[in-house]
Amino acid sequence: MTPIQEPQDLAQRRSAARRTALWVGAVAVAVYVLFILSGVLGLSK
Repeated sequence: MTPIQEPQDLAQRRSAARRTALWVGAVAVAVYVLFILSGVLGLSK
């Protein structure tokens, strides 16, 4: 049986999840941009 969660705890967990999702998204975009730039600038050997 899951314990009853306080609204403040739930809000805190949502905030942490949102922050984590934004970091993961930012890393994914950075990798994508670097991949595109390496192709455009001809950095691959």
